[in-house]
Amino acid sequence: MRSINNIGLLILFVWASHASADGIAVSKIYHPYVNPMEWELESRTFFREKDSITGESNDILQSLGLGHAISDRVFAEVYLRASDDPVTDDIEWVGIEFEALVQLSEQGEYLADYGLLVEYERDWELNNNEIVVKGLMEREFGRLSVTLNPGIAYEWGENRQDEFETKLSAMLRYRYHPRFEPSFEVHLGQVSKMAGPSVGGRIRLPAPGTSLSYDFGTFFPLDQESSEYTVRLQIEYEF
Repeated sequence: MRSINNIGLLILFVWASHASADGIAVSKIYHPYVNPMEWELESRTFFREKDSITGESNDILQSLGLGHAISDRVFAEVYLRASDDPVTDDIEWVGIEFEALVQLSEQGEYLADYGLLVEYERDWELNNNEIVVKGLMEREFGRLSVTLNPGIAYEWGENRQDEFETKLSAMLRYRYHPRFEPSFEVHLGQVSKMAGPSVGGRIRLPAPGTSLSYDFGTFFPLDQESSEYTVRLQIEYEF
């Protein structure tokens, strides 16, 4: 048991020391847990203000997903992705994404709770592809919890250079109330290094086994190469 905890801590420090050189944009924070038999409808929106590297103006990225716990340890989800057209500003469907989240340990079994996330993203408009593997780690300290999502991605396609990249997303959360949990997040990547506050929570609905979760965050650059700011809004209906 102690060796597993030490491995988890080693991974944490290795990724934290390298992620500042590589990575991608602000993303969702994933927790290493699966709720058996659960279905989920998810809407996730990113608004990014001006990219200082490419010179692009405001971007809107939208994902709509449907997920299901196919076992007590595995949750699978598929998303349709949309983006605003830089010429017309119309929102167009541009790709699809598949995710599989695997819960590796029982909650409280080790020093931290562990999981694994595998993603495949296909952008059919630009003919680009990406595969991402993330480690999921979470540790509670009373009402505080720390969540880490170190990951490695491989990109290829007509408009992308074939390459590996690393990333790290981290969140410190205060469990004030199930409906209101303020957090602070850091997202480190190759062309985006952002940090800022977020708030989330879960509201139980009258129908048995149903709930509505929300997450809202605003993130600001840690260097001159990152976007001026990024806003993330996420709504999940669980049933």
